[in-house]
Amino acid sequence: MNCETYLSILATLPIDELTHGDARAHVATCRDCDRVSRVVAERERNMLMAFGELYPPTPADRFASRAVEISLRRRIGRYYRIGLGVVAGAMLLSIVVVRRVVPTNAMVNETLRLQCLSPDQAIEIVGPRSKNMVVYVGPTAPNVINIAAPAAELTRIRALMDVYDNPAASQCRVQPAVPASTKAP
Repeated sequence: MNCETYLSILATLPIDELTHGDARAHVATCRDCDRVSRVVAERERNMLMAFGELYPPTPADRFASRAVEISLRRRIGRYYRIGLGVVAGAMLLSIVVVRRVVPTNAMVNETLRLQCLSPDQAIEIVGPRSKNMVVYVGPTAPNVINIAAPAAELTRIRALMDVYDNPAASQCRVQPAVPASTKAP
């Protein structure tokens, strides 16, 4: 056996297996291979001592039970995610359905031209009898009010205004400028 063969065997086998046969005879006669063998043997001993004292941080049975527990939690978490997804979808669907339904108390705007009443008088008449109403008095047209109210309420307001702001039935009707006695024959 030569040095190259011994070093190739030493690279692949543990040092304990080279203590018999041709390898032992070569080490006894070759000073370089003997020195390399002693260094390798000491490093193997140090490594065995270092790794022999190491203990796993958790025992295998606890590690396995923890892995099973985590797997179970992930499975349950998946069901929760699916359930929350279904709930979120139902909520979005209900929001879409509610938004499509036209509310019955939608505000409608209407402009009313006053014939006999002032805007303040009209508000005093309509205000106490009507809820959910917004009245705008325009500064440019003194006999015009804008009312925003639900459709049913607006119908009732129009009926009130027909009763109280009617020139034929109230005292504000236009009087003829010429007296009746001065009519031509």
